[in-house]
Amino acid sequence: RWKGKFYSRFVDKNEIIEPNTDNKVINDISNIYRKYWAESALEEKNQAVLDSLLMGNLYDYLLLNKLTKLSKKQLEGSSSEEIRKVIKDQNYYSASFYLNETIGIKIWGKQSEKEYTIHLPSDTLTIPVVFIENYVLKGIADFRTMGSSQDGGWSSNSKQKLFCYKGVYKNLNSERFKISYLKHEANHFVDELKYPNLSPADLEYRSKLIEFIYINNETYILLNMFMNSASKENRNITHAYANYTIIKHLSEKIFDKEYETDVSKWESTGVEKINKAAKELYNENEKIVLNNPEIEETI
Repeated sequence: RWKGKFYSRFVDKNEIIEPNTDNKVINDISNIYRKYWAESALEEKNQAVLDSLLMGNLYDYLLLNKLTKLSKKQLEGSSSEEIRKVIKDQNYYSASFYLNETIGIKIWGKQSEKEYTIHLPSDTLTIPVVFIENYVLKGIADFRTMGSSQDGGWSSNSKQKLFCYKGVYKNLNSERFKISYLKHEANHFVDELKYPNLSPADLEYRSKLIEFIYINNETYILLNMFMNSASKENRNITHAYANYTIIKHLSEKIFDKEYETDVSKWESTGVEKINKAAKELYNENEKIVLNNPEIEETI
């Protein structure tokens, strides 16, 4: 059944999509993105062409349904800004992304907010966290994996906030929330202000190192997760590339080996040694970016 769902979504493209809301505009916009994600997943067409078709379909929809006062030419200059405005006019929230070489969006209908103070190796910040409580459209990762993979949130310098999908974190006192989400995203927030040219892969590398500096009870769960989704093939697939680089650099520091894959050896190493090695790697990387705040790549 699971395999059949994939065929229906990505191969036959005959998936029956139930309306997510009672708002036709939000449902229609969501479905335009879904169609694009399905077509781009199999890389059967040039990605730039698919990107252009997506935006063209979205603009045509807004014009046809008189949802914008902009002309087609003005829409083309607005990128996805006018799309988000229309979604807001329908009393929904949204955020746009460019992830793994694909245009993405998240749409939700309810949120709450709480302020947190977060301590990092070189910074402390107090920042609001927006908790997303009900997604209409969760984004590319969720769509492409039939819901088995999704991110927990992101940082936004433009809004001066962190965003968190509450459904991912059942326990807000867990290391998964306090470290893998809060400290990770807070580090993104700081880095994007200090080092505006740093590549997405480098940003992920630094924030994932933060996780290994502070993690304790869930160290080996995190290690397994990184190993299982590590790849050096394409640095534009940022999380996978950062995962590979971290395991490689930790292996070199702890085992004097290029890439250790034996989990039992990691477990016998002990958490404190992994924390210490991660802190050393972070400090080494910090020296590089402090010496050249305009740098684009460090890994």
